[in-house]
This record gives sequence, structure tokens and C-alpha cells, in this order.
Amino acid sequence: MGKLKHFIIDGYCYFLTSTTEWRKQIFNNFGNAQILCNIIYNLRKREKFFLLGFTIMPEHFHLIIIPKGNIVVSWVMQEIKKGSARLINIRSNTKGKIWMDEFYDYVIRNENDLIKHLNYIYNNAVKRRFVEVPSEYPWSSANPKFETDVEEILSRQVGTTVLGTRGRL
Repeated sequence: MGKLKHFIIDGYCYFLTSTTEWRKQIFNNFGNAQILCNIIYNLRKREKFFLLGFTIMPEHFHLIIIPKGNIVVSWVMQEIKKGSARLINIRSNTKGKIWMDEFYDYVIRNENDLIKHLNYIYNNAVKRRFVEVPSEYPWSSANPKFETDVEEILSRQVGTTVLGTRGRL
């Protein structure tokens, strides 16, 4: 199978997904999920992207971001995957790859598309019957303990709409 093509469009909102190698359920472990969550929030804190939503499932994660400045999604995913693999391997005293090489990206086109994708990631845990309502899942921005930038982004008035007619910030 060939490499997935990634479209890089400055200032756009992206829905991203990455899966563990062999769909191994690495993030059933609280410590491993915390490592991945910390890396995501560290990059947000370092002003690399606006975080609109995320969900960490046992064998994959979803992220909705708007990269800042000259940051591209491939760099964000490389940092998340490289950093989490290194720390999880140290924590479990193992070596080796934990992520599939590729990741999936999709450009969010407008506010309705954003809401659709947020609902999709928030309902992942409900669909898998881990919880009854999205806000109960401990590794999702649907849980009120996590802060995101979604309200800031949706409240902005840039051009004619918040995300523009094509998802542009």
C-alpha cells in the first residue's frame, strides 16, 4: 500500500486519526493514555495549534486542530507519535514501534462539518459502550476536565463566517 497523501492548507481546521501498530490496545492503560494526553496538551501550551477536540481510544486517537503559524499537521503528528512512543517505551521498559506509519487527515470545511466531527469523536466511547454519555469518558475533550479552544474559534468573526466557507480560520 502506498503512502497516504496529505493536503497542507495553511490556517485550516483538520480532523486527524492515528492508530497503533496492529491495533494493539496500548491506551487501555491509564499511564499510557496520560502520556499521550500530556503530549497533546504540551504542544497546545507551546502554541503549536488550537485544540478543538480529541478522544483517545484504546488503539487509536482522534484530534481536531488548527495549526498555528508555519506548523503543519505532519509535524504535529510526528511530535505526538514520536514523543508518546519514546515515553511509553521507557515507562514499560520496552523498545519498538507503537504507531502505524501513516495517519488520516481530513480538512474540516465549515462549522457544521466541525460539529459533525466533534460529535463523531465524542461518541466513539459511547458507541463502543465504554460509557453512556460522552462527558463520562476520561480521555476525551467531551469530559469537562479538559480545556479546548473550540469556543474561542467558534466565537471569532473572520471574513463572512467563523470557519469561512471552506473551513479557513
